[in-house]
Amino acid sequence: MLTDEKMTCPHCREPLDDWEPGPETGWDQDLLICNNDACAYFMKGRKKLFEEYDVNFAYRYCYNPKKSKELPIVCWCGGDLSLKKGRCQDAMPC
Repeated sequence: MLTDEKMTCPHCREPLDDWEPGPETGWDQDLLICNNDACAYFMKGRKKLFEEYDVNFAYRYCYNPKKSKELPIVCWCGGDLSLKKGRCQDAMPC
């Protein structure tokens, strides 16, 4: 675990998960990430990327504790999170 006290996402208040990126990602330190699929930040990012680029990606809230910096991190939305397959349309925010 990166911190003694569990940080939460400012958008949904769910605890952030530790993420140890592999060397192929280009990140050289562990990060904290919101994995809540119902998070407003994730849902808005998914809708934006789908509408503007017609892709199955989204943004997740991410925090770099080493640099004390917030950032969006792009993630793949396959399976039940896929908008290209016509799924989750009723879950999209207006």
